[in-house]
Amino acid sequence: MKISNTREAGVQTAFFARPTWHTWARSARLKVAFGVLSCCAVVPAIAQTYPNQPISLIIPFTVGGPTDAAARILGEYLAPKLGQPFVPENRAGASGVIGGSIVAKAVPNGYTLFFGSSILATRAIMPGPAMPFDLLKDFEIIGKIARSDAIVTVPSALNISDLRSLVNLMRTQPDKTQFGSAGIGTQGHLAGELMKYSTKTTATHVPYKGESAALLDLLGNRMTFLMCTPMSCAPRIQDGTLKGLAVTAKVRSKIAPDVPTVAEAGVPDLIAGPWWFLAAPKGTPRAVLDKLSTALNQVLSDDTFKKRLLALGLETESSTSSAAVRAELQSDMERWSPIIKAANITAD
Repeated sequence: MKISNTREAGVQTAFFARPTWHTWARSARLKVAFGVLSCCAVVPAIAQTYPNQPISLIIPFTVGGPTDAAARILGEYLAPKLGQPFVPENRAGASGVIGGSIVAKAVPNGYTLFFGSSILATRAIMPGPAMPFDLLKDFEIIGKIARSDAIVTVPSALNISDLRSLVNLMRTQPDKTQFGSAGIGTQGHLAGELMKYSTKTTATHVPYKGESAALLDLLGNRMTFLMCTPMSCAPRIQDGTLKGLAVTAKVRSKIAPDVPTVAEAGVPDLIAGPWWFLAAPKGTPRAVLDKLSTALNQVLSDDTFKKRLLALGLETESSTSSAAVRAELQSDMERWSPIIKAANITAD
């Protein structure tokens, strides 16, 4: 190509010449600045517009139980705080793993949330098939919702006056001591194994298909003790059919306030019972998580909400944070690991 004059040559040279280092640096600085401005603009926009459609609440339990009811009540109270309805979706199975898998794979935009259970922390450390997600890495934890303690319960017909008497029976007559649960790996089973582990005693575990079946055998004096949920056993304790020896918590139960804590009864390490938390998929924007956290804490301070969950046997938190829940999940994994190993509990 022939260049006719200097001006044209300058244009040709400017068009085909490689950019200098200074040109690239200036371009990079502009891109970074533009990116920062875009990010700063997008984050507030997300906070302002979220949510603008219904929110799915994945409930990893069957329809009709107290935990399902608690999740639906939570959605009912969160909805007016956020201006959108919560749509409950029951995805039960595998101790919450099926529901957790759905949420872990969901788009992280705040429109799919998880009503998770602490049972997943013990399931994660059990030998057997691995969970298809990492409880601590694949979720954004929003906060803790409620807990349900257990009551160490015996038939009134047995000559067991307190928790120390039961421990002594387990130590001196282990072949005559049995405890029931709603099934292998359930919280009732783990609590019974924790009692054996912390007191260095022995008792035979008898798994049932649900707590109701185990309770019938306890009432029929066909087993020694049961780690019973307060809602199931409190009425029987009040009418004298059963005796509550201790509640497996640091504070007394509001449902059975006359039953001492395990510390008051002499076995302070016997802290057990499931609890529930709200979570979102990993990668959900911080602005969205902050909005959800604020709404959840507002709900937890609502006295009517507290009363409705207490009627289901669940005691709510006064306030909550993501960091505290993560720490508790990690603590549960570490605390239950030796008990699960000693009892040789495996996941199905």
